[in-house]
Amino acid sequence: MSKKPHIKLISLRALRSKKARALLTAAILLLIAVLCAAAIFSSRSGAQKPALFETDAEYVEGIDVSSHNGQIDWQAVAGATDFAVIRAGYRGYGTGRIVEDTLFAENLRGANDAGIPAGVYFYSQAITPAEAREEARFVLELIDGYALELPVFIDFEYAHGEDGELTGRLYEAALSSADAAEIINAFCEVITHAGRYSGVYSSSSMLNLHVSTSKLHDELYIWVADYNGAVSYLGAYDIWQYTKSGECDGVNSKSVDLNYWFVNH
Repeated sequence: MSKKPHIKLISLRALRSKKARALLTAAILLLIAVLCAAAIFSSRSGAQKPALFETDAEYVEGIDVSSHNGQIDWQAVAGATDFAVIRAGYRGYGTGRIVEDTLFAENLRGANDAGIPAGVYFYSQAITPAEAREEARFVLELIDGYALELPVFIDFEYAHGEDGELTGRLYEAALSSADAAEIINAFCEVITHAGRYSGVYSSSSMLNLHVSTSKLHDELYIWVADYNGAVSYLGAYDIWQYTKSGECDGVNSKSVDLNYWFVNH
């Protein structure tokens, strides 16, 4: 009889020990789950990228231009904008031929001389990773010797014919979203390995529907075109091209593309 309380006490301790082990196991499993979720979220929301602008502002404003904008007074532009992205060239959506923008050198030299932070973009119609790498090497040759503080972007979008309908070799290739991401990565890998920043430009709808953005490299800068007052792209992004009908001092074309680059968000 005198041993019963002792036996009961041992059972209670054993029970408490089992509960403690169970709680500890549950806590460890919960911690693992949280860490895994955080890793997944981090990869989807984008890796921490170098700060390319020294400012306390939430965003800076800039333009992107090509030969379509005509000759530009870059000294006047310098007082009206924080950065510029200049078209280096393009691949013909029909011929597939790679061509340098006729005003590329003049524009990049003008931006450099005016002290405007500059990046470049290439209008791609690559339908294989090999073609994307070819485009990237072409751009690297063009920018050799120039100051380039901002990324080299692959402009990845379907072409429109004169009737406004989608057309061109990229559209007709009907690539899978995974293949599209592979092409973008191939271009950007060549640029990154050359010591330059890299990124992709496209529309919200193109990125949402036709590119497996979860497969894009984390270090890429994402530049989204969306003219509907807000960005409908579902992923994280760095730059928003919010209008193609803007104005800027020094640019005398009928309109110019305007962008917000979010630097502290």
